[in-house]
Amino acid sequence: MKQAIHAAQAPDGPEAGEPSLTARIRDRYGDLSPMERQLADVILACPGELSGYSATELAGRAGVSKMTVSRLVRRLGYAGFEAARLAARRGGDWGSPLFLLPPGGPGPASTSASAAVSDGDPAPLDAHFQRSAEALAATARQTDPAMLARAARALADARRIWVCGARNSAFLAGYARWQFIQVRGEVHQLAATGETMAETLADIASGNLESGNLESGDLLFLVGIRRRPPAIVRLLRIAGERGIPTILIADSHSTLEAPPPPLTFRCETRSLAALDTHVAALAVIHALAAELIPLTGEAGRARIRAIEDLHDRLGEL
Repeated sequence: MKQAIHAAQAPDGPEAGEPSLTARIRDRYGDLSPMERQLADVILACPGELSGYSATELAGRAGVSKMTVSRLVRRLGYAGFEAARLAARRGGDWGSPLFLLPPGGPGPASTSASAAVSDGDPAPLDAHFQRSAEALAATARQTDPAMLARAARALADARRIWVCGARNSAFLAGYARWQFIQVRGEVHQLAATGETMAETLADIASGNLESGNLESGDLLFLVGIRRRPPAIVRLLRIAGERGIPTILIADSHSTLEAPPPPLTFRCETRSLAALDTHVAALAVIHALAAELIPLTGEAGRARIRAIEDLHDRLGEL
């Protein structure tokens, strides 16, 4: 399989601090003329459509003049219609479900899967499963087995593992922790409820990932699928500055806002719907856990036996 991709080849996400297209409309909505509001309502219903229309086509869809389109985009702070179109495209590239909704908004008759298939193609449900299979295959092609083995060794050798993620990535990080704790201890959530990142990060000891000496150091396992909050980006940068060995699970098509660590795994997440598919990210995490099991040896087997014994004694399962 090909070497894992460390730098996404995709358009940049939103500029830091730049208001989104929809935020600009809502902020200025009260100052718009009736015709401008009519146009704004069409855009707000499905802002991603803006990237696929010309000014004339958008005017026709909203029932306004092309001049109204020009006035509105300038009122929103864009130099012209093309700048507004680019902003709408960035919203889709960055993963905003609002910008990825199909024309006319969500509904049984207008799902992305329905729009993506035609007569003779798989049924919409089959198309979703097919897309998930394609995401798995694409991720497998760009995952380097040698790098996966290195990451598993790092997970086995680290004194402590700290998992972290935000939004949907938080659930993926939690899944990774659940997998890893089956065969090794000292796998912790970075910033537990009520804590700040700094309060935990101050105690994380760095190790030497390149030499394989992690016995006295900690390891950060970070899941950062696109639409990463600024705190996750800052954490990634600080981990690099402090020399904290890091395994990063990211998507394959958004540009990382910080230098990626050597052990970065890119996962295909694009789907037929307005929401990403995370089956490939789960598969990579599961593959890491599978590689980790034999590396823990008898200690890992003993831990599994102890857990199962406690399950029986506690009557938990």
